[in-house]
Amino acid sequence: MNQKNNETITDLEIVPTEVNSDIKCLINNWLQRLSDAQSGHYSRAEKLYFRADLFGYCLILTSTIVTAMLFLNTDGGWKVFLTIMSILSASLSGVVSFGRFAEKGERHRSAAGCYGKLRRQLEKLDKTMLTLSEDEIDKKLKVLRIEWEYISQNAPLTPKSSLTKSSST
Repeated sequence: MNQKNNETITDLEIVPTEVNSDIKCLINNWLQRLSDAQSGHYSRAEKLYFRADLFGYCLILTSTIVTAMLFLNTDGGWKVFLTIMSILSASLSGVVSFGRFAEKGERHRSAAGCYGKLRRQLEKLDKTMLTLSEDEIDKKLKVLRIEWEYISQNAPLTPKSSLTKSSST
C-alpha cells in the first residue's frame, strides 16, 4: 500500500510539470503577441503624430502666405499663385480637420500603453508562477485574457504593415 501511495505522489508531481509546461508555452505565446501589438500601436502612433505635425505646419505656412498676400495688389502670376495657395490652404484645413491625425495617434499610443501593462503583468506571472497553485494561475490568466479582449475591442485598427515592421525590428 505504501508503494501505491508513493506512485500516486510521483504521478501527481509529474502532472503539474506538464501543465506548467503548457501554461509556460501559452504565456510565451501571449507575451510575443502582446509585444507585437504594443510595438505596432506605438509605430502607428509615431506615423500619425508625424502626419499631424506635417499637415499642421503646412496649413500654418499656406494660411500665413495667403493672409499676407491679400494686402498686396497682385496681377498675373502672383494672382494665380495666391489662388493656388488659397485652394491649398483650404484643402489642408479640411485634411487636418477630417484626418484628426493627432487624436488617432493618441488612441494608438493609449492602446500601446494598455498592451504594455498587460505584458508586464504577464511577465510578473511568468516569474512568480512556481509559487502559485494551478487554480491561481488559471484565475490570473483568465483575468488577463478578459482585459486583453476589452483592450482589443476598444483599440483602433492597426495596419498589418505596422505590425510586420515592428516585429521584424
